[in-house]
Amino acid sequence: MQYNPRLKRSVPNTICVVWRDTFLVDGSRPNKSISSITATQLGTYHDWRGPIVVYARAGKGLDPPACKDLDMIDFRHVTDYFLSCGYIPPKSGANVERVKGVRINCLGDVKMLKKPPFEAIELPTTDPIFTKHDTSDIADRIGLPILTRRCPPDPKWANKSEDEMFADGSPTNNQDATFLHQCLDPNAEFDFSTGSMGWGWCSMPWQLDVGSAIAVRKDRKPLLPLQMEALAKWCKEEVRPILAHSIGEFAPEEPISKEDVLTIICRPMFVVYWTRFRSERKDYTTASPYEDSSL
Repeated sequence: MQYNPRLKRSVPNTICVVWRDTFLVDGSRPNKSISSITATQLGTYHDWRGPIVVYARAGKGLDPPACKDLDMIDFRHVTDYFLSCGYIPPKSGANVERVKGVRINCLGDVKMLKKPPFEAIELPTTDPIFTKHDTSDIADRIGLPILTRRCPPDPKWANKSEDEMFADGSPTNNQDATFLHQCLDPNAEFDFSTGSMGWGWCSMPWQLDVGSAIAVRKDRKPLLPLQMEALAKWCKEEVRPILAHSIGEFAPEEPISKEDVLTIICRPMFVVYWTRFRSERKDYTTASPYEDSSL
């Protein structure tokens, strides 16, 4: 890549993008990182799958000999490459249905971009989250079909992990999104290949460098910031201690059984928490997540 078709100008150096020629037929999984990039603009894109390697060479020509470090300017060119490759814009005048969701912002976005921890967003129904996503065992158990996916780090803070602004934690820290993904499968075991940490634990992808995440309802009903905040806080403040007890973190107390844990984690218990949470916030207008807030 030596030219940026979106900016319509040359790239200072040569950027190389490497992929498997057979990724569409060899069983390679969809590349969620690239899906996160293409989700920022409506349209149809190439179906990127498998691992993608990007590196840079200094200068132009057919085969520049020297490699160079990628920087955030190069990253912009890379994202533009994926946004232009195979891009088919939506039909003019087409009405694309949009769904109200919530962006759960990480420390980097909250501190550097001054975003709220729970931010109202709208996503088109063509967004990859409706086909490629994670789910929450806890939300499913209480009857709230939540879909989630992680977002790439913002270039404004992506390389500032050592900045004193983040002395109180990594910029990718996002416990509200992490604890939403605690495992409630009684038969789950540690499996490095899938990222599973077993019963009571969050999977590896939701523990390491989580960053910001977006959440929508599978049934495409509106998901509001206060609803999402209450669910996230309940998972962290109420559900986590119960799961911790069940895996022996309150020794010498006899651990609570998994069956009893699943009995406690239910819709009525969340409704009790929601009612108290909304009262503490003095918010008496936001509808319960079990009501249709679009009416």
